[in-house]
Amino acid sequence: MAARSNRTALLAWLLLAGLLAIRIPSLVQPAGADQALYAYVGQRILAGDVPYRDAWDQKPPAIHVTYAALIALWPHESVVAGADLVVAALTALSLIALGRRLSPYPGAGTAAAALFLLLANPAFGRLGGVRVRAQCEVFIALAIAASLLSAWKATMLRRGREARADSAGRGWLVTAGALVGIAALFKYNAVVYGIPVAALALRRADGTSRLELSKDAGALIAGAIVPVGVMLSWMAGAGALKDLVYATIDYNLLYSGETYPSRAAMLLYLMTFPIRQARLDSLWFLGGLGSAVLIAMGLWSFRRRETGAGGTLLLVAPLWVAAACLAIAINGSRGLPQYFLQANAPLALAAGIAAAWCWPRMRPLWRTLTAGLLAIAVLRIANFEKVADATAYDLAHMRGEISRRQYLSRFGRADSGDKYSAEAVADLASYLREHTRPTDRSLVFGFSPWSLVGSGRASASRFFWSRPVIIGFKDDENGYGVAGLIGELDRHQPPLIVLQERDWDPDGPNSADFFLTDKQLATWLQERYESAGRLHNFQLWRRRP
Repeated sequence: MAARSNRTALLAWLLLAGLLAIRIPSLVQPAGADQALYAYVGQRILAGDVPYRDAWDQKPPAIHVTYAALIALWPHESVVAGADLVVAALTALSLIALGRRLSPYPGAGTAAAALFLLLANPAFGRLGGVRVRAQCEVFIALAIAASLLSAWKATMLRRGREARADSAGRGWLVTAGALVGIAALFKYNAVVYGIPVAALALRRADGTSRLELSKDAGALIAGAIVPVGVMLSWMAGAGALKDLVYATIDYNLLYSGETYPSRAAMLLYLMTFPIRQARLDSLWFLGGLGSAVLIAMGLWSFRRRETGAGGTLLLVAPLWVAAACLAIAINGSRGLPQYFLQANAPLALAAGIAAAWCWPRMRPLWRTLTAGLLAIAVLRIANFEKVADATAYDLAHMRGEISRRQYLSRFGRADSGDKYSAEAVADLASYLREHTRPTDRSLVFGFSPWSLVGSGRASASRFFWSRPVIIGFKDDENGYGVAGLIGELDRHQPPLIVLQERDWDPDGPNSADFFLTDKQLATWLQERYESAGRLHNFQLWRRRP
């Protein structure tokens, strides 16, 4: 029996290793446009600049600090896919640990990790997953998984009646809270993950007084405050607090609110998108079924007044899924693929625990029928052919069978006019390196920040992507809007102005159109610059002698 158990464990680890290995060819992929935003701010942090004051982005600072660390470790765009791969492995290990702790059923954690690595592979997305790798939500999911493990550890220690165990338990609660705070610094809406963490951390054992429960809650809250306090101190000391509020609160409220005509519309979206997503994503389908099973089991346990493995423990994964749905809805109803990444880990956990509970309780015939039906449903929803094609293409380039230029053309051909073209951005980065000095600051007015990152050049404006200027965000404030942009350009006198011709339609005017039709910007440009031709989707303007 022991030998068979060891053999099963070995096979399980080999399966997980194989699912991770499938992702290795993605290391040759270029960085997506969003990831380039984070990488540019990370570069400027390493150069001594401060987010929002010197490089303006709408995300809270955790993602920028993370990318600064990644670039310091490996200054190449492969660090994006590399970080995504490492975080996926750590998240899978966390799911194994959570499955073992939240479920008494053997194999729950392994099943959850396998489903996560198989069905949350970014290659299921467009362009081989370029848009979703190493997004904020990827890091948020890992932080919350670690927070739940810390909360579970705290509850185990708090069940001990010794003073040392009580103190250690509160320490783990502080850690759990700090991890929620860190997640919120990737995106503020991640604060909703405090709900499943608190549900696990503050579940009451027999004899727990209200005073003890209050102290535990205080430890959890104190932990969450620490990283937020550190961030606020940094911003205040650098004189960037107002810009932080404008970028990460005011702009995001505007951005999210654009998609909801009313609060009722947000509630309707929250209630309907999980069903729609289950028809498009097999992990949402399986995780939704698993959540329903666990909710039923948890309610039955409460009815029978069961403790231990029942009750709250069974509801942790569904609560985590519910918190993820709420966080997605807060982002807005645009349905961008990165918004849904944060739900992959809890969905896999719910499916894994439910599967581990159902499997031994079903007769062989029903087990076979159920597994077959679920497999058919997954195959109908998930496009495994797309994953195989993207992985094979990445592998061919990794082996040297495809040139870099030919490979990049898969992610948008240079002269196609696509909004995102890795080939065009790479050419623009080369142009900047060849036609400007390392100390020059040029303006790339559009949404192609990897041209700055790849060339090692700094932007002539903190608005290194154009959308905030185009929509007139805070244009009545000093340093914002068209006037703020012109002020920075006059100060830095960039030798080169690049205007992207297609980037924002149909959501608004494209960057080149806006720049050339705005009276102040057009006059400023024509008085100081002359046309230097075009490079794919970009107009080039060189400063007059």
